[in-house]
Amino acid sequence: MSDTEARIPQGDAWGRVADALCSLRWPQIRVAILFGLALWVLWSLRNFPHVLYLAETDKDLHLILLGPVIDYQIKAFVLVVAIVIADRAVDDGAQRRRTYVLAALLGCAAAVVVSELFVEPWRVVVLGEDQNRPADISWIRYYSFWPIGQFAILLMTGAPAVFFYADRRAAMKTAAILHAAELDRVQRSRIALESRLAAMQARVEPQFLFNTLDQVEHLYAQDPALGGRMLDDLIAYLRAAMPLMRDTSSTVAQELELARSHLDIAKIRLGNRLAFDIEMPAELGAARMPPMMLLPLLDHALGHGLARSAADGTIRIGAGIEAGRLSLRIADSGEGFVPDAGGDGIASIRERLHALYGSEGWLGFRARAGGGSEAILDIPYEIGAVAAA
Repeated sequence: MSDTEARIPQGDAWGRVADALCSLRWPQIRVAILFGLALWVLWSLRNFPHVLYLAETDKDLHLILLGPVIDYQIKAFVLVVAIVIADRAVDDGAQRRRTYVLAALLGCAAAVVVSELFVEPWRVVVLGEDQNRPADISWIRYYSFWPIGQFAILLMTGAPAVFFYADRRAAMKTAAILHAAELDRVQRSRIALESRLAAMQARVEPQFLFNTLDQVEHLYAQDPALGGRMLDDLIAYLRAAMPLMRDTSSTVAQELELARSHLDIAKIRLGNRLAFDIEMPAELGAARMPPMMLLPLLDHALGHGLARSAADGTIRIGAGIEAGRLSLRIADSGEGFVPDAGGDGIASIRERLHALYGSEGWLGFRARAGGGSEAILDIPYEIGAVAAA
């Protein structure tokens, strides 16, 4: 409640008028001005022959036209004040249709009364029309007929305007409520999605860590010194990588750098048996992608391809844009990705892709024509807009 509302008693009619005047804003003032001009245009069209006749007399045309302009502006502002008062009452719980009916009736009546405080002096002093009153018409009949006629004319134009405004305001209020409800639903859905994705991602991190520690254990059994070096590299890597794993969004550059560090650690154990190459156009570095999508694929290639083969292996990672979509490919010289790859890590990637992108994101595997296999990660290309993860 504003300070003005706090000072005004609930039943104080004049206080409500003062409050409505103080709360007028430029959009409402602009509507009042336009409505007043519209009323003046209707008056001009209705009285056009009379205006031309008066213009040919001794009277100045600008005075004849200026009076109705001010008159109808006063009427329009009074009617807008009545509407603002009705708005406050409806917001406080009053019945909408009844309130705006009263606003139309009382607003038009008050508009005529207030405008007469200007119109009568204007007619008498400026235009000198008082002397033109017919002698057979009494003063009371003459000065009562004019306001009643003005009230009827204003009511015919003002009442439809009030009801149009009331219906439009109700529709906008309903739309605002629906919009707020939709925003709340989207916010709740986003929170639920983030929780679900965090749970999916949490399943990937321990699996990646345990696989790497398993490699350290095997290397210790073969070469303790080399195993110690790999453990030191792993600790340094995890210190840098773990904060990025918990981010809700990542970039192609960050994910490829994690992939490079992971392959460097794997190469300590595999030595010359593993070769890898990473290619990324510079303009793709800032492209958005969910975190921890590439490491499970690399683990799968190393564990199901190179580890099960006596031959040397090569892993190539590439990124590009195809038809406005971001495509990341991991090519294995062995059979690491065929037949169709499975496991918790791969299943988690597909679940997260579906949750984030629906049918717009997918992960596929295929055999390469020249030998070997390939994993293809395809998602919408996004720059700047952070994807929720």
